[in-house]
Amino acid sequence: MDFDVVVIGAGPVGGFVAGHIAARGHQVALVEEHREVGEPVQCGGLITPRVFDLVPGKETVVNEVHGAEIYSPSGRSLRIDARRTEAVVVDRAMFDRAIVKQALKQGSHSLLGTKALAGRYAKGGVEVVVARNGKQETITAKLLIGADGVQSNVAKWFKIFRPRYILPGFEVEMTGVEGDPGFVKLFVGQNVAPGFFGWIIPSGDGRGRVGLCVKEGNAFEYYRRMVRDGPAKAFVARAQPLLYIAGGIPLGFPRRTYADHVMVVGDAACQVKGTSGGGIYAGLRCAMHCTNTALDALERDDFSARQMRRYHRAWSRTVGKELRKDLAIFESFILLKDKQFEELFDLFDKPAMIEIIERYGDIDFPSKLGWRLLREEPRLLKYAGKALRPMLPRLGG
Repeated sequence: MDFDVVVIGAGPVGGFVAGHIAARGHQVALVEEHREVGEPVQCGGLITPRVFDLVPGKETVVNEVHGAEIYSPSGRSLRIDARRTEAVVVDRAMFDRAIVKQALKQGSHSLLGTKALAGRYAKGGVEVVVARNGKQETITAKLLIGADGVQSNVAKWFKIFRPRYILPGFEVEMTGVEGDPGFVKLFVGQNVAPGFFGWIIPSGDGRGRVGLCVKEGNAFEYYRRMVRDGPAKAFVARAQPLLYIAGGIPLGFPRRTYADHVMVVGDAACQVKGTSGGGIYAGLRCAMHCTNTALDALERDDFSARQMRRYHRAWSRTVGKELRKDLAIFESFILLKDKQFEELFDLFDKPAMIEIIERYGDIDFPSKLGWRLLREEPRLLKYAGKALRPMLPRLGG
């Protein structure tokens, strides 16, 4: 139970990091508290095709999406159709397993059904106390990487940081969902999902993932309202539940994602888009920087905070630029009232605006679209608020 690197969390990000470090000949343990990779499912599974430039799993795609129907608080709708595949829906459990399977082929050691209980510095490295097969054991390593999600224990043990926001969410996979399978449906409004939005993600064969997140409050109660008496009712009136999913989305740009002998990555590091709550693509890109820093540290035999800081600086100067803008957009969005949503629908419901969205919209880089929309419709500045702050240098230029 002595390794060069211990990675806690066998999700896509943890699997990516573990596999790429092991492929360079290092001893890597991939620790997962559940006995099956990908279980329980905690994600809607909507990703962009560019994710497959980084990881395997194309065979897990169950549907392709080329547009969105967005519903205002009063029930008005905007239909955006890119007429090309903008996103794909994956079987999330199978997707996770495809990545971890590759990590094992690359030489990682999987410790499934192993719950990490505590982490501490010891013997010039780190020790992780785990519960495995009904007893406690100790794993030692030179480097510990936390890919253990929104409630990261690794971040807690080494006092790294806490998210600024954790948005509670609830989702149900259902069969018998009605609507065009090529379009995601989004619902906004203070009575629907205050501080975020509701959704129906079509997953093929009459199935759909119906859910929402809220800034605060009881996500399950808001979900019940949305499907029983709210805007989703028309699409799920005859649907039946298959799977229940509850979780949280961590948001907040962290000042530090490292410590001596430790890095955190993915949801554990709040590497999540504030505009959509998606974290797979951003997390994988950050995982590349995490992997490079780990390999450099192993080569140098230097696991100091100064060395680990290279990871934080690398991802925050690249992926972090977009995440910072996305967080600012979120913090402007949460201030909007229903009346302002209706005013925004008035501004967006024009051929020129819809054409811009259809042509330039990108789930992974939403801020680029924002600039084009502002140039077309300057009245959007009234609603931008905090979203403009990280863009001020560009405005000055």
